[in-house]
Amino acid sequence: MKSWVVITLVSGSLLLAAPASAAVEVESSQSDRVDAWMAKHHLHPAFDKLGRGLGNTLGGWLEVPLQIQRRYTSKDPVTTFVTGSAVGLVKGAARTAVGVYETVTFFIPYPEQYAPILPPLEYYHRDNTRYRGVL
Repeated sequence: MKSWVVITLVSGSLLLAAPASAAVEVESSQSDRVDAWMAKHHLHPAFDKLGRGLGNTLGGWLEVPLQIQRRYTSKDPVTTFVTGSAVGLVKGAARTAVGVYETVTFFIPYPEQYAPILPPLEYYHRDNTRYRGVL
């Protein structure tokens, strides 16, 4: 009786594992075909612009704490908080507006070859350990 259960479990696991490995092969070949099609039609820069636009639209508010932290001094915390907040609100509004523009016009190759209008936020840099605990 025990050998029958073991044989059933082993054969069942083999049957389940075979379609899963075949699905991985299909996914990788599908993504290669999609990447080839996107490269053929030069769509990678457009989708980079879309991602940049969405990041700026959704992350524009991050300018406020970033500017407060940049301007903070322990000698005058109230003034630095107020000026950091004001500068952060202005820069955040500008970044959000640029993000909306890049999101809406991601398929138009303007500026030249989908070049970014603003540099990315420091929060998004992978090698930046300064803001690791902030988000």
